[in-house]
Amino acid sequence: MRTVCLIMLTLCCGYLSAEPSLRISTIETIAAFPEVRDTVSAAYAELGYQVDIVPMPAKRSLHHARDNHDIDAELARTRYASSYLPNHILIPVPVGHITIAAFVKKDKALVTDWQSLQQYRVAGVRGHLFLEEKMRKHNNTQFFNTAHQALTMLGRERVDVVVLPLSLGEYVIKKYWHKQITVVSPVLDQVPLYHFLHNKHQDKAEHLAEVLRKFTTEPLAQY
Repeated sequence: MRTVCLIMLTLCCGYLSAEPSLRISTIETIAAFPEVRDTVSAAYAELGYQVDIVPMPAKRSLHHARDNHDIDAELARTRYASSYLPNHILIPVPVGHITIAAFVKKDKALVTDWQSLQQYRVAGVRGHLFLEEKMRKHNNTQFFNTAHQALTMLGRERVDVVVLPLSLGEYVIKKYWHKQITVVSPVLDQVPLYHFLHNKHQDKAEHLAEVLRKFTTEPLAQY
């Protein structure tokens, strides 16, 4: 009996001393953006929370954040995600930036800006909302589940240009050894990323913003 009581006491003490945790969805290629993952994780740690970052395809990550009650936040998205996540609070402090670049098969396409993409077959990744917004009026844009799939189609000349965050494109090219694919210089754009917290945790939003502000001196975004 004494042994049982000691075990129960140990389990209870461990439970009480354990830090609370939050589940955060994000893109499966988060390894390409270590600074974003580390910034958000460090901010929550300062507030006394552990985070369980759950990688998945970009579009699915959005859907899980929106529809699944066990997901507490979306790690980092552009401001375009606001309309897809109506029950989330955009924390108005950038947690990082993504540089948007065009990837082409060597000498196959001349890309100078967003407008120059109009003449080409363009590919991107489902759930990359910045591209969906930029290419709304483009009639020849295809979206794939992963950057690897999009770059594979580029290598096979099924598309002319793939638009991706620069670090993501470079990460996938190196990982899967996509030969003859190069990045266009100059890049197309640079976009800030924001953390989206489910409004069931709205009591944490202001404190989280204060902590994240320690990592940046940039002006606040507007909701």
